[in-house]
Amino acid sequence: MRIARIRALTVLGVLALVAGLATYWAIQNDSQVSASSSCEPGAIEIKTAPIPKPEEIEVVVLNGTDRSGLADQAAAQLEDRGFVVVETGDAEEAYDGTALVFFGPDQYAAGIHTHAYFYQGHQSFDLDWDKPITIILGDDFAEVRSASDARQSFAQGGIGQLPKGTCTVE
Repeated sequence: MRIARIRALTVLGVLALVAGLATYWAIQNDSQVSASSSCEPGAIEIKTAPIPKPEEIEVVVLNGTDRSGLADQAAAQLEDRGFVVVETGDAEEAYDGTALVFFGPDQYAAGIHTHAYFYQGHQSFDLDWDKPITIILGDDFAEVRSASDARQSFAQGGIGQLPKGTCTVE
């Protein structure tokens, strides 16, 4: 082996070692902060991950129509999909749409997941909501989506944009 080749291999080896050390140092001293630690003062922290399974989600189902037994029908379908239905009944006010899903900061990920089970349903996030996820069924409600349809809907919509006055926490 010639001296020039040895010198070239030595220089390449040293450069590779320096590059490796620089990479290691950069990873160890990374000063980027996650979204959860950049909360504005007064913002309410919400947990967006992991997305809970239906078995971990408690819901209240209310009938916002004059159709008898609608809440019980939807509750049975939700239970078939794994949800825990803690109460059914009639809503105080009528609702014209498909379904309206109410939830608060403590159930944010669960509320978004539950919303995916209602075709053309709407969601209502309230910073002061401290009750279980509440679903008000409307005149346009036909059935609860299948788990595969809900997964597809959730995958397309995802968590979406966070509500004003909140920030994520991991």
